[in-house]
Amino acid sequence: FSVKVRSFSTSAVRPLSKLVKPPIQVYGLEGRYATALYSAASKEKKLDQVEKEMNRVSTLLKDPKLSFIVTNPHIKRALKQKTVGDILAKEKFSPLTVNFVNLLAENGRLRQTTDV
Repeated sequence: FSVKVRSFSTSAVRPLSKLVKPPIQVYGLEGRYATALYSAASKEKKLDQVEKEMNRVSTLLKDPKLSFIVTNPHIKRALKQKTVGDILAKEKFSPLTVNFVNLLAENGRLRQTTDV
């Protein structure tokens, strides 16, 4: 007869003071992305910069040619990623914004960019 003992994790738990809480609670898929972006931007103390860049991304995505590429389900995801990546590189956005938009592109969520 043997007794099994379960150990608790000894990894450090983040103190509540280090967790970033958005000013308003947002729900849904767009809310998750928005909260993640807000958290990352506030940790790097670049909220204003990221907000301006995301507004610029939204403006760029309203261009008819780019909008067609992003919203067309028949265009492959890789082509969408390359197109958006080239535009972001040309605009010289911060790495945080570039990574976030690339994440949306990888996950097939570019259509929701303006909602985030």
